[in-house]
Amino acid sequence: MHSVRRTGRSKESVKNDRGLREKPVAAVRARRLFSRKRKFTAGLLAAICPGLGHIYLGLYRKGIAFMFTLLLDASALLYFSSIGIQINVPLLILLGLVIPVTYFYNVYDVLQAADFMILRRVGTSGQDDEEMTAFRHPFSVERGPFFGIMLIVGGSLMFAFYQKPRWLQFYIEQYGAITVAILLIATGLWAGGREGWILWKQRRIEKSREGDR
Repeated sequence: MHSVRRTGRSKESVKNDRGLREKPVAAVRARRLFSRKRKFTAGLLAAICPGLGHIYLGLYRKGIAFMFTLLLDASALLYFSSIGIQINVPLLILLGLVIPVTYFYNVYDVLQAADFMILRRVGTSGQDDEEMTAFRHPFSVERGPFFGIMLIVGGSLMFAFYQKPRWLQFYIEQYGAITVAILLIATGLWAGGREGWILWKQRRIEKSREGDR
């Protein structure tokens, strides 16, 4: 009688252990399925309206920044077409390229942000906090004064496009090409410095790991 009771208890304990093991696996699968659905929804919203996918993921400042960039670019194009300004080919080409570049980068960035959130939620092994640097963290741009500065500068430009002052027309006619060249050079220096900084941090992490081994 004692042996039967013991075996009965052992079977129940085995079932309980199996149930406890299956629950975490099912929870992880459910999280992955939910994360994939959320990634698809974010990508679809970003493709329909730039910035909407970021707002769906909780990246409010980034989403508004994409919308504001396209709105500012459209205002600049309307300004140039309404005042009959002397054609400045480099500036018009740059303004024309801003729309498709912003659109496709918006879709790419929202998918990268969704992947980052999936890795953090599911808890994939091998993903250390040191590897997810500030540049790759989607919420790193949600802090800092850049968003406020962008709104002030962009709002001032939109106000100037609406008022159509003569000094703005004179500046664009005389110094528009030089301004475009300076902006392109500054963007190239910033992008090169950013990539160099990321590579330096990755090498530093690899050296620290080799030292620990």
